[in-house]
Order: sequence, then structure tokens, then C-alpha cells
Amino acid sequence: MAPLSPSVADYVQSAKAGIESIEHIDDLIREYLLFRGFKSTLKTLEEDLARDQDKGFKADKIVDDLLTMATELKVEELLSYWEYLTLRFFSHLSPKYHRTTRMFEKRLIRLFLVSAVNADKRRRIREFMDVHGHVLGQQGGDWIPWLGLEYVEKPMGRPEFEAYFSPDWYTSLRTALVDFVQTVFPAMAVPRIMLFDRERREREVLQRRIKLYEDQLNGETRIKSLEHIASGSGLVEDHIGSVDMVKSPVMQAAETVVVPRESLDIGQPIGIIQTNEPVSLLKISREDIFLEHNSGISLAKFSVTGDLIASYDDESILKVWSPEPLSAAARLKNELNFTVNAMAWDKKHAHLLYLYDEDGYIHTLNTNTNLMSRQLVFEKKHPWIQAMLASSVSSALLTVNSAKPEGTSDVLLQIWDASSSKTLGTKRLSGGVDSQGISAALNHNGYLAALAYNTGHVRVLDTRSMETVAKLDTKRKDLCAIEFSLNEDSLMAVTEEGRLTQWSLRKNNQMLAESSLGIAAGSEGGAAAAAAADSRLDCDRVVFTPDRENIVVAPREQCLVFNVDSAVLTDATRRHKDLISCIDFAAERSLSASEDGTIRVAQYRKV
Repeated sequence: MAPLSPSVADYVQSAKAGIESIEHIDDLIREYLLFRGFKSTLKTLEEDLARDQDKGFKADKIVDDLLTMATELKVEELLSYWEYLTLRFFSHLSPKYHRTTRMFEKRLIRLFLVSAVNADKRRRIREFMDVHGHVLGQQGGDWIPWLGLEYVEKPMGRPEFEAYFSPDWYTSLRTALVDFVQTVFPAMAVPRIMLFDRERREREVLQRRIKLYEDQLNGETRIKSLEHIASGSGLVEDHIGSVDMVKSPVMQAAETVVVPRESLDIGQPIGIIQTNEPVSLLKISREDIFLEHNSGISLAKFSVTGDLIASYDDESILKVWSPEPLSAAARLKNELNFTVNAMAWDKKHAHLLYLYDEDGYIHTLNTNTNLMSRQLVFEKKHPWIQAMLASSVSSALLTVNSAKPEGTSDVLLQIWDASSSKTLGTKRLSGGVDSQGISAALNHNGYLAALAYNTGHVRVLDTRSMETVAKLDTKRKDLCAIEFSLNEDSLMAVTEEGRLTQWSLRKNNQMLAESSLGIAAGSEGGAAAAAAADSRLDCDRVVFTPDRENIVVAPREQCLVFNVDSAVLTDATRRHKDLISCIDFAAERSLSASEDGTIRVAQYRKV
């Protein structure tokens, strides 16, 4: 299939956002009608909504109604509703989808027939065949055995019927039908009121451009055009376009002021970066502790909206829960029969959670239904997962696997599409100095991936072509985390000892700024040396806020919050009883999961 043009893709995305906000749009219309005093019109609207066959464009509600009609043997209602959906929606699709529409109609009829057998109401099968049997018979093929289903004593034991009596078949039918209906709605021509999200995003782009031009007029340093790197490759950034951009205010290079060590505290490390930009400081306004687990927690992640937390412990217990005590969000608890080595939430579908197990399978958990499917993505020469990240614009996952558990000189980069369960691209990266660890980051649209080796080498790849477009050598031998700057013209790198550097992607190997968070502990021998080792950061205990203005790190039992520009410690969470294993940040909240089985969630405000 040819890729959508930017304008078409933008329209589809905006239409999808409008459909997902249909209840909000209905409320706006109600408010407008009340404001205008159109009470009779409002009454008519409420009556129409009460008998809305489109179910507010909620695919799961439409599918559940179809399945309920089939299992409750209301076959005429089922066929009538399917005909309505076909005329209302499916008939407007490309002809290549007509076969898919007919296939789902056939499966729904077979669900009705199977349900009639299970309910021991074979009379309903005879009544149905008296009316529709001649049409099905003319289709021939695999319908022929079904014409005599009424007279088969135990059809669930016959090979032509066995699969349809399995609970797995019902589950797969519902999942596939929901996915199909969800793809239909954005393809429709929708009224302009449902495209409000596109207008909002266009306005935000214009506002950012105005700010860039204002900065130029105020004498800010301009970023020069992308120069060819030493290898001859060019760094492709589609979102930059032809606009002259200014240097990122994040960690902007300036004169380094050395402060005497005697006057320092943890918030004033040596060599902090002074800037003229207004400082954005994060302060904790509320902090809660949750006792969701009875053993050490190895993985914990916010959903993209921050409404849910998925946490996994050493006893293979996976929980999906809300940090809001009064929330009605789903709370799931599953005792898994496999070990989870990596976890990621889908950024586009907030209810989907991806789990990577020790056998190389990616499990997709629907947190609305607690149903799970799996797909093998394992490559036997690279069995060890190093990183798994979800794209922000699609259901694509980036996985980085290594040939050895702690040796990343030979790694395999894969892009896996969860919606189609297919691998979109692979790239093997081998050779060079042996590394003992690797971290990864994706840019805003998932087109660029940065891989940071703990030897200090960084590689930037185009995920569409899987080709390397930039290389950096930071000469930091303990690199543990990497992130794109907000305008994506540079990379920010963090070392295990808490040094924070910024590197230009427009000038190869040029460091723009450097500071220290002051968390390194210089100790000798015994327990002090062990404490110093525990204080060394890793990629699971470093997270940047979405605006890249602040960074949260967890060297030991508590999270420390630093302003990126000034390297000043702005706040700290309360301590866990044991070491923190992983942290995350979303929707102005941070979480920290500990080996003591507790999770702390802190809510922040800017000052």
C-alpha cells in the first residue's frame, strides 16, 4: 500500500481524534442549544441519541451488540443491524475491503449457529435455514457442511466444526471485528466540527514558529543548516522543514562558573551551566505510597495518559491499576506463567500493554478485557532484550536485542508493528568496541532512533530505512541514558555518575553543554564502596520530563528532581526502605518502584 500523503494522513488522524471525542462534541452541541434556547431541538437531539445505532462510534459497543444478538439467537436483528452498518459505513470503503466485510458476516452467522447448538435449540437452526439456507447453499464451498448442522449429533467433535466451538475462536472474532470497525470510522468524510484537533495542532505549530522568529529578532544564536557528517550521511528531520531554527534553550551553552567546593550542596555541583533563560522548577505537591506487591518490583510504567500503572514483580505478578484511589479505572492482577524482561504501553491505544518474555514473545494485553495474545519476534542469535520502546504515532515497537546478556557489541534492531503482528524492519549492528550496556530513545514521530552504548558511542538511525544517519563519540565511558532534545536538533546524554551533556546533531561530535548533578559518591572499600556502586545510575532510573526542562534520577532509595538548565536540585521524594529498581514520568507525575515492593507516585507543579 502506498503511504498516505501528509495531508491525507493528517486528515485521518484528525478525524480519528474527533471520533474519539464524539461525546465531548455532543456535550458542546447541547450547551450551544441551551444557550440559544432551542429546547425543542435539544429534546429531539436527546431522543436521537437514545436510539443511536452508531453507539457513539464506539467500536467495542457495536461489536458487543452484534455478538450479543448472535449468542442470544436474535438472528434477524443481527442481520438487520449488519445490513445497516454495511450501508452506513462499510459500503464507503475501498472495494478491496468488501471481501473482509463478507467474511465477518459469515463468522457472525456461524456464531449464531454454534450458539444454537450450545443452547440445545436446534429448532432455531431449522427456522434459519428455511429462510436463508438456499442463499448459503448457492455460495457452496465451506457452507455445505453447515446446511446439515441441525442433524449432526456432536458437531464440536467434527473437524469441520471443532474450531468454532472453542472459546479462543470467539475471542479472536471479537478482537478482529473491533479492530476492523475501528479502522472504518477515520476513513469516513466527517463534518468540520470533528476536525478541531487538526486546527489546534496547526495553531500550535504557528505559535512555535512565531516564537522562533521572535527569538531570532532578540539576538539568539541561530542553528545552522544541517551539515554533512564525516561519513557523508545527512540527518533527515522531516519536522524541521525550511524554518531557520534557534538553539534549544535546554542546557544552552554558556560560560561555566566554577564554584568553590566548600560552598556547594547537592543542588550546586561544580561546573553548573549558567543561562539567561527563565528557570522552570518542579516541586512536589503531593506524594502517595502504594502497597500493590508483596515482592520486589522489577518493571513499572505509566500508561501514556498517566491514568494507569502497569507493575511486575519478582513473583511474576502483573498488576494494572490506577494511582487515583477514587478512580473507576480497571484493576487487573495476573499471575503470569512466563518471565517479563521488558514492558511498554502503546502510545496510540492507551489500553494496550506490551510484554516481552524470556522466550522472545511479545504479549499484547488488552487492559479493558484482560485478554492477551502473543507474537514471536525472537531472533535466536540475539536472545537478550536490551530496550523496548513504543512509537508515539503508531502501534510500532522498537526492540534492541543483543547476542550476550551484558555484551552489546553485536545487537539486532527491530521494528515490530503490533497492529499487523509483522516485523517492519531489522538491522544488525556489529563490530567496534565491546560494550556492557545500551540505552535507546525515539524522536517524536518514531522516525529516528538513538542508541547509546556505555562506551560513549551513540548511533542515530532512520527507522524507515534502518540506515545510520549520524554517529557521536561522547568519550563518556559510563553512558547510561540518552534522549532527544525538545526540538530534536541535539541529544542529551547521562552517565552513571550523573554527568549531563548535550551533543549537537548538526555538527558531528560537538558538545553544546555539560553539567554535573552531584550524585557521585567517592568512597573506598567495604559498605561505603557498595553504597557508591548502588548510587550509579542506569537507564531504568533516569527519565526526562516531556518538556525536557527537568530530569528525575534515582541513585538509591529516593527520586531526585533536577532542573536541566541549571543542574539545581529542585525537590526529592521520600525514601523507600530498599533500592529503587525503575522510575517513570507522565502527566506531571513520577513513579518509583522499589525492591521492597512499594511504589511511590509524586504529583508535581511548576514554580
